[in-house]
Amino acid sequence: MTEFRFEGSKATFDFSSMGLVTNESFSGEFAVKCAISPIDHLKSDRLYRELIGEVNPHLASQEAQNYAFALSQLKQRVIESPHFFKNKEIDGGHLDSNVLVEIVNIAIEAEAKYREQQNERMEKVQETLTKRIQDGQIKKEEEVNEEEIVSHEETVTEINLEE
Repeated sequence: MTEFRFEGSKATFDFSSMGLVTNESFSGEFAVKCAISPIDHLKSDRLYRELIGEVNPHLASQEAQNYAFALSQLKQRVIESPHFFKNKEIDGGHLDSNVLVEIVNIAIEAEAKYREQQNERMEKVQETLTKRIQDGQIKKEEEVNEEEIVSHEETVTEINLEE
């Protein structure tokens, strides 16, 4: 399991792997997005379709589809990468397939871990609010009377627009 360092919705992790074809060692630090926007998804999908080919994409091998998926995902997810990842055509496109797959899997794992942390935070907030409501520290909406609302509002000077 990868150890992530989170800063907002960005995850940083140390990577180390050996290429199965080249026997080359790859190591360095990556930073990836953990929250992918709709635009990021569209860009990734567009690149995926471009990589598998515009003519008869359904004929692309499963292997080609997997590479296209990995590269298109990493294009949108990777914020910072080590030198070995960089490539003129498309970052990561020159790496051994096992290294490429490891990196994309870790990037997706970072997103899942981030979402898990966000859900845990939300559950804690909900528990705290529920406890405060039960303890009477926070009143339910229907229990708040109008006098309390008025006393908390700022006084606004009326402006006569007809003048």
